[in-house]
Amino acid sequence: MTIERLAFDRASVRSFDGNGRLQVKVSNISKANVCPYYGREIPNHEKLGLDPDKIYRLWRHPDELKKAAPTFNNIPLLCIHTPDFPGDPPRQYRVGTTHSGCEFVHPFLQNGLSIWDNSAIAGIETEEQEELSSSYQYVADMTPGTTPDGEVYDGIMRDMVGNHVALVETGRAGSDVLVADSLPPELKHMSKRKAAAIRATLKPLLAQDADLEAEVRKALLALDEADKEDEKDKKPAEDEDDDDKDDDKKKKTADDADEDDDSDDDKKKKTADDEDDEDDKKDEKVSKTAMDSAIRLAQDGARKQAAKDFRAVRQAEQDVKPLVGDLVAMDSADDVYRTALEQADVDIKGVHPSAYPAMVRMAISQKANSRPVIAQDSASVSDFEKAYPTAGKLKRGF
Repeated sequence: MTIERLAFDRASVRSFDGNGRLQVKVSNISKANVCPYYGREIPNHEKLGLDPDKIYRLWRHPDELKKAAPTFNNIPLLCIHTPDFPGDPPRQYRVGTTHSGCEFVHPFLQNGLSIWDNSAIAGIETEEQEELSSSYQYVADMTPGTTPDGEVYDGIMRDMVGNHVALVETGRAGSDVLVADSLPPELKHMSKRKAAAIRATLKPLLAQDADLEAEVRKALLALDEADKEDEKDKKPAEDEDDDDKDDDKKKKTADDADEDDDSDDDKKKKTADDEDDEDDKKDEKVSKTAMDSAIRLAQDGARKQAAKDFRAVRQAEQDVKPLVGDLVAMDSADDVYRTALEQADVDIKGVHPSAYPAMVRMAISQKANSRPVIAQDSASVSDFEKAYPTAGKLKRGF
């Protein structure tokens, strides 16, 4: 999986134009590397004879990315992953565009970006939605091999054609013909019971306000792989249990034949129920190693989130200072921005908190300078009056 972060930490690549749109001079939008994909995600997987539930490692070959670079010029920048075609454009999700200078600089595919939407800009600046994920069509060449770095792959992505680039947090939405380089959609196919079990286990280990969902999602893929290994280990034991059941059946005497006939239906029902229970247990069980890994991921994520929240609050306090001065200490950056906007009499009803920082900047700008008038081609009313000073006095004759 490849998720590239926007290069917003350097002022040299970021700027705002006269209309308030965010311009990014250059950013990584994809990378030449090997990533795992379920067979069902690969285009034409049925014709290729791929197992839909098996993981295949596909290589975004450097030569293929270099060849595909021009197709990533001037394509839509979306706030979510969804196919974007002229016949069915997702206008409500378009928030910008890529520039026209896409090039491959090993190992990255790079291009500039224009972000037009205030909510998207706010999401970027608050780091809520700062990761880039490219989406493209490709042809799967399932010829296995090894990269020059010694990484084994099952196939190569060829004839890539860029469709869109998305600003993402976590998660990926795609289709059979498009691949998006963020978290894989197999998470959607995993058992809800498993997710609930992991979440319940991790909850006591984290702060009550920690966001578990992202950490659980990250851990699930690793746990799924661990479960497959566990299944291999469980196989012999399950076979032994089946042998024991067969022995018990053989011990039945002829005198119990009638009772056997009467209880056959009950036994079949019980067996079916037992199988359902086993399926449930398999979904809920995770290996100790995988769980330890998940716990470490979650704890690390909680620490990073706490530091991130602290920095966000301090930044928010600095951002609103030109608008309302110093504010009393608050628990979250959203609260700081919300309070400042309310004190400045800015209507925020129905506005998502991710847009607050951008609204604060706009309020500060309006406070300092009046909004410039956009040039119009038509003559103004005053110009007409100057040209025809007596026009208003003319009366219609009868």
